[in-house]
Amino acid sequence: MMTAVGRPQFSAVLESAEEAAKYGATVWADGGVRYPRDVALALAAGAGAVMIGSWFAGTVEAPGTVLTDAQGRRYKESFGMASSRAVAGRFSKLDPYERARKLLFAEGISNSTILIDPERPSVDDLVDMITTGLRSSFTYAGARSIREFHERAKVGLQSAAGYEEGKPLPVSW
Repeated sequence: MMTAVGRPQFSAVLESAEEAAKYGATVWADGGVRYPRDVALALAAGAGAVMIGSWFAGTVEAPGTVLTDAQGRRYKESFGMASSRAVAGRFSKLDPYERARKLLFAEGISNSTILIDPERPSVDDLVDMITTGLRSSFTYAGARSIREFHERAKVGLQSAAGYEEGKPLPVSW
């Protein structure tokens, strides 16, 4: 969970980054980021940057009102910035024709519930966890930069047992 291996987003970033490199461009990975390993995988595949939306949306600093569900869990309502809801809000003052044109390209989730993690409720907590995981991934690959990490990282298949063994321990030593 902390250092990577095996997600469909990896293949998409890998293929896009290889093509972009032919033209001197880079790609940004967007989607599927839930753990530090997902950031590491995107960078290993060649992404120049990684977008993290929903994960940060579940923090106390994110816009929105903190609500409480029937089980006492704190949450916020969230939606993607390319969703119909966000696009309609951004372009509400346009004339109907222009607004309809903008809505043609809307995509993603227009409403979802994002639980606030009681262990990591703030952006600072998440950034610390992500950078800790990335430092570990870079160390395993012997890399000091994103470019070196992309060049040196080895991504392979992992068994279910290896996946379970690779999860962080619930308690410290």
